[in-house]
Amino acid sequence: MSQALINAANNSVTGSENQDGLEQGNQRGGILSTLVPTGMGMFGSPYSAADALKGPPQIGVRAGDSMGDVVNAVAGVAYYIDQIGFGESSNPLTNNSTMDLKPLGVNYFMETGVKCSNGAQMWEYMRGITEGNAFGDRIKDVMQEMGMPGLRGLAPGMIEDAERALNPEPLMKALFGSGYARCKEVTLQVGDARGKISGDDGTPWIANPETAFQENGLMYQKRWVYDRDLTRKQWNHSAKTMNFDGKPRDSDNFQGYITHPASMITVGVLCLLAYVVVMKKR
Repeated sequence: MSQALINAANNSVTGSENQDGLEQGNQRGGILSTLVPTGMGMFGSPYSAADALKGPPQIGVRAGDSMGDVVNAVAGVAYYIDQIGFGESSNPLTNNSTMDLKPLGVNYFMETGVKCSNGAQMWEYMRGITEGNAFGDRIKDVMQEMGMPGLRGLAPGMIEDAERALNPEPLMKALFGSGYARCKEVTLQVGDARGKISGDDGTPWIANPETAFQENGLMYQKRWVYDRDLTRKQWNHSAKTMNFDGKPRDSDNFQGYITHPASMITVGVLCLLAYVVVMKKR
C-alpha cells in the first residue's frame, strides 16, 4: 500500500476540528471514505494493457500463402516479442509506422483524500509505464552498449510493479511518520506513451482530464504530492493557501465574491454613490 493511502487510513477520524480549533490534515471522514478515491476507483486507472495491445490485423498480419504474407507473419511474431521484452523496436522488421511500438501502460495521479499542510489534497503518482530499470542500472548500461533498446516491455514491467509493491519504505514512513503531510507541487507525465489520456470509447484513464496539458506530444498534470511529515502543531499553523481541489484559496474566494449576485449589487451601489459624491464636488 502506498504512503498516502496508509497515512490516510492511520489518521482518518471523525470530526473536523482539533483542540486548537483547526482542521487536521486527515480528518475528512471515516477510513472507507478516505481510502476510496472519488475519481479513479479503488483499483486505479481503468486502462487495460490487453486492450492497448494491437491485434494481428492491426499490424498487417493476414492469412495467406504468398511470400508477403509469410514475411508479415514473421514480423508479427517479432512485434509481440518486442512488445513483451523491449516496449520498442529492436530490429528492422518492427521498425515501421504500422507497428508503432511504444511501451504499454499509463501514468496517473490517484486521489488520497488526505489534506496537505497548505489545504490542497495530496495525490499519489502511479507509474504504469515501464521505466526499464527492472534488472538494475548495470543491465541497463549493458543493453545500451550493445545498441539494444531498454527493457521496457510487459515482462520487465511486471517485475518493476512487483518491486514497488514489495518496497517497505512507504510502509515504514507511514508507521513512524507523523501523518501530517507537507506537500510539494510537481508536474509529471500522465496518460500512455503516445500522449493519450482516454480509451477509444472515451473512458478517461486519469482523474480530472480537463486539467491535463500537452507538451512535446505527451500529456502532463500538476499535483500536490507528499514531501515530508510535519508535527501536528506545524501542520495546524501552516498557511492554508489552497483549496482542497488545488486551486489558490484567495483567488477563488475573490472570484466567488465578485460573481455573487448580492456582491455585484453592493459594488454597483457603492460605485453609484462614489459617482454622486464626485459630481457634487465639481
